[in-house]
Order: sequence, then C-alpha cells, then structure tokens
Amino acid sequence: MLTFDGSLDAANHSTATSSFSYMSTNWAQLAGIRSQNIATPYVPDQWSRSPATSIRPMWSARWGHAVVVLNQAVPRKYLTAEQNSERAKDSKPILVLLGGDDGLPWDTGNTSFSEYNHCPCTCDSAQAIHVDERYFTEDSLFNPALIRSQMTWTMINPGRVPPPFWATDEQYPPPLTNDEWIACQDSIKHKLIDPSICNEPPIFCYDDIKIPGCNEQAVWKKENMWSPRRGSGAAVVNGKIFVIGGRAREYARISDSRLVGDIAGRGRVETSRDHSSIREDVVLKNDVWSSEDEGRTWKLVNPGCEDHQQDVLLDTEVWSRNISDPSLRQNIGSIGSRCFLSSDCQGIAECKDLANETNEKVCVCPMFSPREHHSLSVQHRFSLEDDGTIIEEDVMYVIGGFTTIKQSFCADRACGPSDGYKVALDDIWMSSDGVQWTQLKSAFDNSNNFTARGKHTSLVVPMSFQNDTSDMRDRLLIFGGETAHPKDLSTNFLNDVWELPLPHQPCCKPNTPCAGDYECTPSMSDFKPVTSNANWPARSGQMTIYEPPSSSNLFQPRIYLSGGSNDTTVHADVWSWRLDVKETKWVSLDAIDGTGLSEFDSYLSIDSPLPRLKIYELPELKLDELMPNFTAHSSRDIMNSKDFDIMSLANVSTIRDLALADLYTILKLRGFDYPGRVTRKVENVCLLREIALAFVEKCTLNNVHTLTNANPLQQPSNMKLPSLCGRGGEAKPCTEKDWDGCSPMKDVRVVDVHGLGDVDVPQIRHNVTRIVEELFCQQVPDGRALGAGVFVDSKAVILGGIDSNRKLLHRDVWARDEESPRAIIKTMPASLTPQHSFSFDSNEDGAHVFEYKLFREQEHITNWTITTSSIGADVSWLDDKKGGPGKGWYTLYVRAVDPAGNRDAYFSTQTNVYRWYYIPPVPWGAVSGGILTGLVLIIGGYFEYRRRRRKTILEKFALRR
Repeated sequence: MLTFDGSLDAANHSTATSSFSYMSTNWAQLAGIRSQNIATPYVPDQWSRSPATSIRPMWSARWGHAVVVLNQAVPRKYLTAEQNSERAKDSKPILVLLGGDDGLPWDTGNTSFSEYNHCPCTCDSAQAIHVDERYFTEDSLFNPALIRSQMTWTMINPGRVPPPFWATDEQYPPPLTNDEWIACQDSIKHKLIDPSICNEPPIFCYDDIKIPGCNEQAVWKKENMWSPRRGSGAAVVNGKIFVIGGRAREYARISDSRLVGDIAGRGRVETSRDHSSIREDVVLKNDVWSSEDEGRTWKLVNPGCEDHQQDVLLDTEVWSRNISDPSLRQNIGSIGSRCFLSSDCQGIAECKDLANETNEKVCVCPMFSPREHHSLSVQHRFSLEDDGTIIEEDVMYVIGGFTTIKQSFCADRACGPSDGYKVALDDIWMSSDGVQWTQLKSAFDNSNNFTARGKHTSLVVPMSFQNDTSDMRDRLLIFGGETAHPKDLSTNFLNDVWELPLPHQPCCKPNTPCAGDYECTPSMSDFKPVTSNANWPARSGQMTIYEPPSSSNLFQPRIYLSGGSNDTTVHADVWSWRLDVKETKWVSLDAIDGTGLSEFDSYLSIDSPLPRLKIYELPELKLDELMPNFTAHSSRDIMNSKDFDIMSLANVSTIRDLALADLYTILKLRGFDYPGRVTRKVENVCLLREIALAFVEKCTLNNVHTLTNANPLQQPSNMKLPSLCGRGGEAKPCTEKDWDGCSPMKDVRVVDVHGLGDVDVPQIRHNVTRIVEELFCQQVPDGRALGAGVFVDSKAVILGGIDSNRKLLHRDVWARDEESPRAIIKTMPASLTPQHSFSFDSNEDGAHVFEYKLFREQEHITNWTITTSSIGADVSWLDDKKGGPGKGWYTLYVRAVDPAGNRDAYFSTQTNVYRWYYIPPVPWGAVSGGILTGLVLIIGGYFEYRRRRRKTILEKFALRR
C-alpha cells in the first residue's frame, strides 16, 4: 500500500481570483517517466532499488490496484455547499494505493502473477508544483525542468506474507498455510481447539519465537494482513481503510476436491485430508480487513468463506435431481463442500441441508461469494436529532464481480479445479461494519433486467447534489462493465448506467434498537436503469470519479468516466455528466476528435484531423481603445472541406499523416502526378506541411522544448534539405531521398522528378512560427484500463493501469486540470515615462510561469517569451539608443502556463493586456557631458578673453612709454 500527501497546487499564494472557469482538455503529469514537454514529474527510482535506500521511491507499474483517500473533507449533506467548500480548504488529504498486480495478463503469454499487499505513503509536501528558476535560461527556452512536481511517495508497509514453514527445530519443518498464519485473528480464533494460545505473548517472544512458551500464531498476529491480491475493493469507512475480496496469491492446502479422474481404471483417487500438500495458490477471496493507522497494521474483520453463497450454489452446482420431480434437488456442491457441522466449514460458512431428498449437507456462505473485480461504494448516512445532535454512519455496498464455478462433475459431485469457469454476478450486498452483510439483490435474479457484470464501477451520489429535488434520497450508481458465463460464446461490454435510491437514515442509533430492513435497506423495486446506452462506448475496467460541488466548480457536481477497454480498444477519452441538470447527458471532454469546447480548439494532438489546423490570432487592441471584456482568440481556416477531401483520397487526414507524407504524395497534392493521371491540387499544401512539421516537432518529447522562442528563420530539424538533383545535365532526377516537394532551392525554379518530369520549385519558405506558437500540444495520459481514479484536492487523479496492447503497465500519476489559468499584470510601467519593468501573477497557485508578447501599434516585435513570476519582464531594450524601436505606443499580452500546459484563453485590459506610451530615458550621461564641456569652453573662453585683454592693455601701455 502506498500513499501520497500534498496538494496538487502550490503553497498559499495571494492572487486575484476569477468569478468563472471553463473546461480544458489537459492533464498535469505528477509522477512517472516524463511524457510531455511542459513539466518535470516526480520521476521514481527503479523498483529494484531498496525502498529504504531509494532517493525517490514509488510503487511499481501495476494494474488491478485500489486507491483510497484519507483525511479528505468529504462533503456532508447537512452542511451547505459553501460550508463544505470551506471545510475542504482546511483538509490535508493522503492518497493511499493498495495492492495490484505487476505481471501481465495471462493471455499475453507472460504468466507472471505477482500481486502486492504493500502500503506506501508520502512525506509531508507543502507544494506539489514548484518553479525551479535554476533551469531558467537567458535565451528563454522553455525547459520542462522549470516546472517541477513535488509529489513524494513513501513506503509505510512493505507487505507481509507468512513464512513458508512453522518455527520449529525439526530438520523438515511442516509447511505453513495463510489460514494457519492468521488463525489468531479475533474474528476466527474461536475455531481453534485452544483459543488461549492467542493470548498476548511475552515481549521476548518477538525477539526469538522458538523460546519455549512462545506460540508462533500469537506472535504472528501483529504482522497479519491481507494476502497479495488484485481486483479487490477498498474504501474509507468511518475513518478506517477497508480491503475486501479480490484474486489473491497465498499458500494453501490443496483440497480433495481439486483432484479429478482415475488411474488405470482404479477409480477416483483421493488423498487423506491430513496429508494434502501445500503450495502457493491463486484463490478468490471475500475476506474483510481494516486498518486504523493508514495501513501500518491490519485487523481481520471478517474471514469470509471459500464456499459460495446459497443462490450461486443452487444456480450453478446442483448436479442431480429427482427424475419424477426435477424441482427436488438430490446432490449439491463438491466433495470439499460436504459437512456435518458448521465447524467443518472454512471461515464463517454455515453447514446447510439444501438437498430435498438426501441428508447430505454442504457449506454455504452467509455473505457474498469469493470474487474479484467487484465494485465497492460507501454511503454516508446521518440523522439530525431533536436535540441538535448528528448521528452518522457509513454503509458499504458490494456489487457484482467475477467468481468461479465448477462445470465438471465426478459421480454425483462437482469436482475439478477451484479456478474453473469465470461467471459474472449481479447481486448487491450492504454492511455498516463488514461483519454482518445484508443481501439486497439475489444473484441471477432477472426481475430488474440488470445484467451480471464485473470490472464495472459504482458511486454513491449524495441526495442534496442531484437534479431531482422531488426525491431526496442518495443514489447508488453503477456504470458499464463486462459479462462472463461459460455458456456465452463471447464477452459483452456494457455502457449502461443503473441507479438505486438509498435511505439516508442510519440503521443503528445509540440507545435505540437497530432499524428493521424496511427502514434501513433500499427497495429493489426502485432499482432501474438511468440509461441503457450512454454516449460513451461500451467498456470495462474504466475509472469513474465523483466531483462534489464546491466553489472551484461553481457548485456543479459531476461524474467523470475515463479509460477502460473492450475487445478491440483501450480508451483514453474522458466523459462528464453534470448532476445538477435534469438531462442525463454525457459530454465528451476529449478534444482529439474535435468535440471539445471552442475556446480550446487550439489544443491538438499530432493525430488530430487536419481541418483543426487553423490560424489563431490574439484579440486586436486598437489605438485609443480598451478591451474591458474578456475576449478569446479569433481564428480562420487554412483549408476548406474540398481540400480535405482531396488530401483524404491521398491517405493524408491527420497532422501526423501530412508530416510523414513522402515526396510523391506532396507533389500529388500540389497537382503533379504520373503522366496520364488526373489530379486535383491543394493550393496551400506546402504551408500546411510546414505547419504540420513544426507542430509535430513541438509536441515530440524533447529534453528541452525550443519552439516557443524559435528563430523565425529556423528550419525544423526533420525537414529534408534539397540536394543537387533534377537540374539537367549529369544530375540525376530527384527522388524522395533528395527533396521533400516543398523546400525552395536556390536559383532553381524547375527540377526533374523521377517518374513525373519537370516540377515547379516553390520560391519561398513560409514562416510558421507565429502560427504554431498559438497551437498547443494536447497533454493527456495514454489509454489504460484497470487503473485507479479518485477525486482529491479538487482534481480528478488517475494512477497506473494497463495499456492498449496489454503488454505495458503504467507507473504514473496524472491530475486533470479543468481550469485554465489567467495571468495578471501586477506592476507595469506608467505611460509617457521610460519605466520598463513588469511583474506577473496568476489566479492559479500552480501557474507561475508566463509567456509575454509585445506589439508596436499592430506590429509584432517579439515572439512569446518565457518568464516567471519572480523574474518578470524587462523591456528596457525598447530604447532606440540600445537598438530598440524607440518611443511609441506598445501593447503587452501575457498568459500563464500551468503544469497541464493550459494557457489563458481570454484576454482583457483588466488583467493580462496592457497598453502604454513608451518614452526612452533621457541620456543624462551625454547631457551631463555636454554641459560640462560647455562650462569648460565658457570658462576657457573667459580666461582667454581676460588674457587677450590684458595683453592688449599692456601693449597700449608700452606704446605710450
């Protein structure tokens, strides 16, 4: 189990705030190997290093893990939205990651199955995003190291498993099973012959367990925890972490029921139960564990069972019936499930007689069957008493999942491997303590037409945050998933949404008998579909996140659905459903397909369709005018639908396609084709190609990002330079190795291209820097399934998962940033002065890197230039005596850049646009020098005048004599 502690934003910073927000398409990468050009995430050490000596520890890449959030101020329904928002500001949540599998799935050919049960957490981190100005360069190149994630992870529990053998001095000590290791847990020690052996042992036993008088199981009790597993459920209930069920790896004794068949006609072979072998096995679990100290120590709340619940058993393992009356059951279950007393059964299973015509009994689980990939959700119930006190209670709901059943039988009993055939379940269970469970919906009950499923997700939405004010009950919502049954020829993936209204009164109150089922449990007659076909494609293994209302989202609660997979695709999309509107409409927040909001159309990926390439221009600020209203970029198309149709016929439909197009494809789009073929040309294909090449270079992962302030004459590194070809004489005709079809050749207007003949050579190279610097790289995590997602610090966060080809596991953390920053000009030069300094701030605590651009009247005089909040901007170079343009009207635009790559979408003279009249400073040095020189000349002239006058007087006096 791993946790992280720390805000997704920087530390407290006094900034102006905005009264509105808007959707964006980007994610901030907080951890993992860097896969974007904006920020440096927390890059962990390799997992092979010891967590004790690692400088940057982190959990390994995995899937099927669980994540919970501790210390989070979850909105309470008896508080107002404003009170909940204030409460959230004072919380310091800790993200806890539990278990998972770092081996690839079986069907990839890699049979690794190495689940985890360790528990890591972070050190205290005051800031999660930090601007490190050591990486700011004088030439203002955008270095991803400038914005750095401060996320940290720390191991707080390395995970524990039982020793392979009992602690004896025997030469061959007997092997130890997981059940024997945890036998002294309070919930099961009553099954021991002598429970007193579990009494607290002397302190010296913890130093040497072999000292006489020390009992191993009592010593091991403090080390007990859940076995390594994946596909489990985890939640925070009444301040405790609960882990429930999943597919586990543990040492177990092989049961007789695991043996099938006969040898040489000798009949069925069975072993003595006392001599069964022990091996590391893969088993489904339904046990319940809890921790009160962030996962350091664990308590077995409920051992669960290894047998099925009654409705599953009766539906799948009835092997013989009365011939005359098939409704009468004769033989049920497997050899291993036979019993005489409940004490013969494992865990809390009960010995029951389910056969109508025999006296044989079988073990039946009184709670849900062992399973994996079920969903676990928590409802916070409360009651306002007459005396003003508030009674609170958390209730857990377990829904569906996969279990395994036997489909082979020996004589009159089920037999074969316990991991036989996967079956999806459709049951629903509830509990407030994990000990007593109430079944709300039976398995394989088709009365509601709810499809059995696994790898689905579920959430509880509080009553006060919904659109239907006529019914103020909480809602349990269930999303998607996949089916599984031995009789099905294929797996069906689902995109339906179901809801179950829930009572909000606690089941039990102090000094009062617990409420009956009628008052405490929801009515299954209200269980119904919200939609049977949501907008998002059918999938399983998705991440579903609930965002409560707060001031940061204008008190608009939403549900996000992201990722997941079906039989052909692993999704990377994000969908949103607002709960405060009456229409049940899912909106795609993924702009790759062009369905994003218009103000974010400039955020593209290299796989975006070509029509999304547009020229975006800043809102123009005319002389003697202000821009009081927030105004977005203007845009104009570079290509029309006819051009796109022509390019599509040449298999060029995305930015990547155009950047990779070869010579003959480009020339075909320019109107040159093989003799005898008719082709249509795209007039500005060379402009489009240069934009595509520059944009691909901009979005390609680099150590240092250089495009923002690239020299306008700089040529992209991957553009082919023309060679001496196709010029007649002994020169060979040009081929795709020699020319790209668009680059100018000095003093050459026509070249001979192999197979095409003479082709006109363009005479100009388009300067696309100003176009591309207004196009932004969409920053999103790779598609994944069976990752984990939570809402923490006002952000939707996803962790880990498995990728699209099921051959790569993710070891990263991403936070969705849906609010674009807004830059604020804090200090600026006064008009009609030589002042030249600017300082900037933003309304987002994580956005303290800025880009600014200068215009002289309507003329560009700089590209976007990088700076930070502490460095600001110095425009003293405008002085004509320093080679600048001199005095005049200037306009400065500034935009903030946050760790997700979002930038200001709107501009106004209220915040991020400033116009002033610049006057160069008086050259006081030259003036002082001139004055001093003049004084010297005047004084020198005066003394020269005196000298000459004196000389004249002396000459006159001499003549008189």
